[in-house]
Amino acid sequence: MSKEEPMHRGHIPILLWLLLVSTACPHAFGRGGTIDQAVLKDMEESARPLRLTDCEPETLQAICHPKKLQECERQCREALEEDG
Repeated sequence: MSKEEPMHRGHIPILLWLLLVSTACPHAFGRGGTIDQAVLKDMEESARPLRLTDCEPETLQAICHPKKLQECERQCREALEEDG
């Protein structure tokens, strides 16, 4: 009679991982999937230059270096005029 070897405990995580990988939704997790597209969209939005909607002193003091406050205010006003 031949004895069957019992499954080693180390094989169980490997089998579970293979099961998970083989059944994962490629439309969500694959390259170009929905999660990949969402990450790219977030990266694009965070890389866009900051657009000011007002040039109030409080706003400029919060985002500009104190020594360049006047230059920052000038650039802000020019940018708002360009946007019309």
